[in-house]
Amino acid sequence: MTAPASRAAGFTLVELLVAVTLFALLSVVLFGGLRFGMRASEAGTARLDWSAEVAVASGFLRNQLADAQPLEKDSGEGGKVVAFDGESDRVEFVASPPAHLAAGGWHVLRLERERGPGGDRLVVSWRLVRANPGESAASSAQRSVLLERVTTIEFAYFGVLTEGDAPQWHDRWRDAAGLPALVRLRLGFADGRQAPELLVALRAAAPVWTAQPAR
Repeated sequence: MTAPASRAAGFTLVELLVAVTLFALLSVVLFGGLRFGMRASEAGTARLDWSAEVAVASGFLRNQLADAQPLEKDSGEGGKVVAFDGESDRVEFVASPPAHLAAGGWHVLRLERERGPGGDRLVVSWRLVRANPGESAASSAQRSVLLERVTTIEFAYFGVLTEGDAPQWHDRWRDAAGLPALVRLRLGFADGRQAPELLVALRAAAPVWTAQPAR
């Protein structure tokens, strides 16, 4: 008897369809994992960039606020007050800015919230303190953006605002005889994130003593 002819080697159409389907499913899974990994990497990079940006701005604010000087100015009523003007959303004070911003001398620094094309932002501006009070310095004012997409800026000031009162937190500090002992800043952003609370002790401020209860 003759042996039956062997079937030609190869794949059937069903086997090819199954292989192509499995390859397509595997490609989808791998591509999805790759996209997820890329998104996670981008999100992590964005968080690091945001943290670094906030850290740099916080370091600048801490150094400048801590260096605020108790220079006096006329109160307009024949007396003298310290040149420190603080509100809940802005603050203006006298300090010496870094060398890369200004070339020496006392400057009036102003921190405030400003409208921008992409949302609100925290801006610092500075101008040189003039020896002649009648000389205008508005034309020489310079500015720089510290943080973008800011939705909340809350300054608060701790100290004795009125002589005889106990030290406490205030949402404004104007026409005072001295600097606040502490300045607090809280920042919120458009994406819902909150910057770590910034608490700064002013080196030139008079010490604040809290009365202790009698024993």
